Amino acid sequence: MRNMGVFLDELHFPAGFNANNSFSSEETTMLESYGLTMRQLQEGSLLPLTAAEYYFLAELDGEVPITSHFSRCWRKYNSKITRFDDNSTRRAKSKRATTARDDSDLTVNIEEENNDDDDEYGNLEFDL
Repeated sequence: MRNMGVFLDELHFPAGFNANNSFSSEETTMLESYGLTMRQLQEGSLLPLTAAEYYFLAELDGEVPITSHFSRCWRKYNSKITRFDDNSTRRAKSKRATTARDDSDLTVNIEEENNDDDDEYGNLEFDL
């Protein structure tokens, strides 16, 4: 597997991958070293070059059972960020206001002037 640079997910893991014992030290090292490659392979923005990368994609696609450390680590990472995203969606939904505004008393009065010009509009007045 290629190393494309250091992978950090500050959105889901602002304190790092090993904070809160989310990942083991081996998994943290693997994510930081190969996470960019794994993400780009999964998204399809990077084509596999090595046998390990082809096998990684085959494992993710369910063509072969997951046996490599790369796939296990990436599945664990994906399950954790999906759980984080689901929890934030639930929190956002629970914070939304449930009461609706009633605008049935809102009336609109249109006063038109008797001009023959098509480019002039009447004045709008709102009575609240």
